[in-house]
Amino acid sequence: MASRSRLFAACLQGLACLSLSTALFLPRSARAEKVIAKGDNWEVYTDGRAGAFVNWVTGDGAPVATQTITMPDGSQQKEVIPGGWLVNTTDSTETYQGKVNTVRIRSGFIGNTLGLGVRTEVFPGLKASAYIQMWAVIEPDNRNKAAAIPPDLRQGYAKLEGAWGSVLAGRTRTLFSRGATDINVLYAHRWGVGFPGGGGGTNSIIDGKGPTGGMVGFGVLGSGFGTAFIYGSPVLGGLQLNVGLFDPASLGSNGWTRTKLPRVESELTFERPFGLGKVVLFANGAYQKVYQPGACPLPGATSSGPCDATAAGVGYGGRLEIGPVHLGVAGHYGKGLGMAYALEQSYAALDPGNNLRTFDGYYAQSQVVVQKFDFFAGAGITRVFLTDYDKTVAVQYSNVKHQIGINGGVVYNLAENVHLDLEYFRAQADYWYGEKQVLNSVASGMTVNW
Repeated sequence: MASRSRLFAACLQGLACLSLSTALFLPRSARAEKVIAKGDNWEVYTDGRAGAFVNWVTGDGAPVATQTITMPDGSQQKEVIPGGWLVNTTDSTETYQGKVNTVRIRSGFIGNTLGLGVRTEVFPGLKASAYIQMWAVIEPDNRNKAAAIPPDLRQGYAKLEGAWGSVLAGRTRTLFSRGATDINVLYAHRWGVGFPGGGGGTNSIIDGKGPTGGMVGFGVLGSGFGTAFIYGSPVLGGLQLNVGLFDPASLGSNGWTRTKLPRVESELTFERPFGLGKVVLFANGAYQKVYQPGACPLPGATSSGPCDATAAGVGYGGRLEIGPVHLGVAGHYGKGLGMAYALEQSYAALDPGNNLRTFDGYYAQSQVVVQKFDFFAGAGITRVFLTDYDKTVAVQYSNVKHQIGINGGVVYNLAENVHLDLEYFRAQADYWYGEKQVLNSVASGMTVNW
């Protein structure tokens, strides 16, 4: 059991790093770019960033989680299983939680990126563009300095734009929880680290490779990347609707491996400037059916569990900027969502009977700009609710109950494209059987962008 759990956790960590943490790029309104070539009706541009952070993490090791087994006589027996944010500790055992004290040079919340795009006017009233973006981290696997670090072609799409709106085809940011992710980037960890584990979920490996998690898993459900066709309406009075058909996601960790129709995601946004500031409001959602593989129900079976399930969620919130004071709040609610990103493959998303668990999250982030300094502080919580099956099953694992994250720090913008960061993050996870883990993270580093 222990080896299977650790292997599964390592697989989840890889998914979190590649599918979530690296997905948290600059919001649409904050992208920088440099034009490097022009023609009669076309131009080529590039954007990107590079940097590093030294990160010191102290606190509790992975908790001594348990499973409870109800015996035939009605008594309960507990057995130890691994759990929590997996870390390398020198004093942890199967019955002792241990402590964490580790330093690593990290990629930060956003890894090194390099983007290349082309824009052209097909004819008056119709514009076409194409964009490809590569991602790279700086941490080798297992701290092996001789290990190669392969690049990741994370984004690539074609886009048509006109008075009627826009159509995007390819791989880009998903729509569900995009507004909450934007708040995290704009007002906190755009130039920093946040939670040191990739993806922010309960299976993150603190000592693993980046990028890190920011506030993802602590009130923020990361928007991630997805392959899709997305229609964006024209902006009318500050109001815009985006609707996308995405490649359906598999909840393969617990058996929901079959899909049929595309996943539907949408986001409605409203943005209006006023005087010295602006207000931004958003609401988004996702909906997808998942199915059991193979024949369901089995031929001749007298009873069967559900053959399909619906994973769905909603997100909401807004941003308010008044001069140098910026405030963002966001929340989400849904079933089968997971801790870190929507429809993640995680033990937390489903109970032992493959029933989808319900999640919610709440997040508030503040920022005050004083000349070249950006001071920020925020907090968030993600909660997991037990199903009816959770409450009655004979063999039950200790599941995460909630995760709370608190951040604070300062960014010194030495120049428009040079940023120095110093920050603190406190992460706490509580479990239904009373286990607890607290980590304290201090990070500092620099980023150069273009």
